[in-house]
Amino acid sequence: MEHNTLKEKMIEFFEKTLDLTKSFQKKTYQNQINAAYDEYQEMYQMLQEKLENSEEAIEEISSYIPEYAAEAMKDMPKRKQQLQKIDNNMAMVSFFVPLMGKVRSDKAEHFTDQLVQSWNEMFPDAKIGKSNVEQIQGGFKKGLCYITTAVCESLGKEDDCYELTLLRDYRDRYLMETTEGVDVVKEYYNIAPTIVNRIGKEDNSKEIYQNIWVEYLQPCVKLIEQEQMEECQETYSKMMYELEGKYLYS
Repeated sequence: MEHNTLKEKMIEFFEKTLDLTKSFQKKTYQNQINAAYDEYQEMYQMLQEKLENSEEAIEEISSYIPEYAAEAMKDMPKRKQQLQKIDNNMAMVSFFVPLMGKVRSDKAEHFTDQLVQSWNEMFPDAKIGKSNVEQIQGGFKKGLCYITTAVCESLGKEDDCYELTLLRDYRDRYLMETTEGVDVVKEYYNIAPTIVNRIGKEDNSKEIYQNIWVEYLQPCVKLIEQEQMEECQETYSKMMYELEGKYLYS
């Protein structure tokens, strides 16, 4: 009975994080994290006790939310499923996984690793990377432009260089003004930190970033300068699709 109660609490918590993503922004993020953590102390206490029990308990608990999310989507039309996956991933990366990492247990790290693994096994076409509150806050400081920032840093460009400023402005003034554009940005945010992390582990990471600059980002800059916004979005999306295939699912 107690296991079922924990499962119900975690499902309720996951639904709350879905709601929180609707107002996901820098100025409110830390307060949202703190409030959610304080509100669900009973769940955290139950979770702490279960994590200390056994390896089997960790594996079981880590499957609760992936299984729930899959069940909730199974009868949705395909297009709605795709949109729901974006929302689910946003909730997982921005709130749920970081908040699960705050459980007071020396098993917390292992649990969040297992949680992300269980999620990615359930949704192999919509994988996420592990995240914590500090990483999300760092993402805000970089303007949520992980790949572009990493490329520009590798080329010796400053964080406020012309290209980065132009691309951030394009994101905020063009992409974020349309439903499709918002979906692009959300998907980018879900997968970009993992892509940057994996490129950073490659021996030829500077060469990889140089190729990304020449093939995708420099053309995007020129398209924005020419006010060819839709063409820039196509190039932007192509970059994410190809990097996703090469560094996220390989």
